[in-house]
Amino acid sequence: MKILTAHQMRNIDRRAISRYHIPGLILMENAGRVVVEHLLESLEDDLDDAAVAIVCGKGNNGGDGFVVARHLHNFGVTPTVFLVARREDVEGDAATNLRILDHLPVTIHEISDSKAWRGLAEGENPLESFDVVVDALLGTGLKGRVRGDYAVIVKDMNESGAHLVAVDVPSGLSGGRASVAGAVVHAHATVTFMAPKIPHLFPPAEAFCGDLVVGDIGIPPEALEDEGVWLNWLDEDVLEGLLPSRSDDSHKGDYGHVMVVGGSVGKAGSVRLAAEAVLVAGAGLVTAAVPSSVRAEVAAFAPAMTEALAETGQGEISRRAITGLRKSLAQKSLLAIGMGAGRGKETQATLRSLVTSAKVPVVLDADGLNAFVGHDEDLSGARRPLVITPHPGEMASLCGITTREVQAGRVDTCRRFALTHDCHVVLKGYRTLVGTPSGEVYVNPTGNPGLATGGSGDILTGLLAGLMAGGLPVTDALLLGVFVHGLAADIAAQETGLLSLTARRVLEVLPEAMVQMEELAS
Repeated sequence: MKILTAHQMRNIDRRAISRYHIPGLILMENAGRVVVEHLLESLEDDLDDAAVAIVCGKGNNGGDGFVVARHLHNFGVTPTVFLVARREDVEGDAATNLRILDHLPVTIHEISDSKAWRGLAEGENPLESFDVVVDALLGTGLKGRVRGDYAVIVKDMNESGAHLVAVDVPSGLSGGRASVAGAVVHAHATVTFMAPKIPHLFPPAEAFCGDLVVGDIGIPPEALEDEGVWLNWLDEDVLEGLLPSRSDDSHKGDYGHVMVVGGSVGKAGSVRLAAEAVLVAGAGLVTAAVPSSVRAEVAAFAPAMTEALAETGQGEISRRAITGLRKSLAQKSLLAIGMGAGRGKETQATLRSLVTSAKVPVVLDADGLNAFVGHDEDLSGARRPLVITPHPGEMASLCGITTREVQAGRVDTCRRFALTHDCHVVLKGYRTLVGTPSGEVYVNPTGNPGLATGGSGDILTGLLAGLMAGGLPVTDALLLGVFVHGLAADIAAQETGLLSLTARRVLEVLPEAMVQMEELAS
């Protein structure tokens, strides 16, 4: 499912009108009808005797509200309309629907300012007597924050005690950003059209949208394709068919051999978790290459072949290991590198050297990413596939910006880095993102705050590496991997709760999550 900005939606609307000759009046009619269908389905019999208010602005969002009022009247529910504008300021298709409404027994209050608004109820909140309030005030075109008279009305909607349903986006939110500033309607449900918008799915804006309903208003899918929308919601339509099948006569050599490089004294567990996840993902073989002093610790707990590496005095990988690592890597399918490796200068230089010289696909994580801070020009997927899996802090260090800046622009940061470095970016966090070298970005819906625990990122790295080594195209492997990783955490949290969720438990539940994906595929 595609995710749109307000600008893209306006382009699609214009294209539907100009290229496909669908009148804007029909699009507005369909939008209002979709809202009414939601009200009838969600409130059912409660709507029959409900007092319904529709708060309308002067633009197309208000026009949708006028259509809602007419259709509710046709179903026997006569609403009260509050027009927060002068009639002469309502134009185009919205004005046409207002004129239609004028011929029906529907009360329309024309509101010029907050004084007139409060005057309707002798200085009190005019909406307190209503059971349902439809917010058709501002829509997606808002620039800046809600102030003045609009802020008073938004505040009264929130304090009305009514069931609030927003048309397209709650008033006060921008259609193209997830940031929140000023007064915002806190809706119980939001009905949007054709595809979700950025504020519907990203924090902090999503918290104001309530239950999201996406309705069809009759725009052909070709109009969406023509827009070249690159932001995607990772749903069943995207995932269906990604899980690879196996022939009866296959053997372990058919599913790749992953080399996991990392670990150091005190951090051997990272490699163990990653190596185990590689096998759970279906790779045929995995070798954990670790400093010699932690080899026995890794071998005792991970069902993987191990390779002892020369180490520094701090128990990290030494530059003396590089020749042997390159020789060994020549026999492998994929390199997963960085987890628990440490930040010693010699070790960081060794990691950079191995990554830049690797001829097999690379999944780069943790201290492997730290090795390229200040050297990001050496990160490129042009010669072979490169996947980086940063958390927001690591992404900030690579980009030379703050973590706050990364979080404020997660989608753009992820996409820009993937395009610039011709690589795949898995930007971890709430709504993990997958950015591709072609500029597509996917938003993962699975996972929970319980994943904020040590080791969960190591498991994700191993999972992605195993799926890639098994033969899946890189993008498919990443999409499947992030979804399954989050799904496993969701399954596990049902048993443990969020506070007690551990990386080990997520690893144990991964096979169950994979089975669910197999059921989806069948």
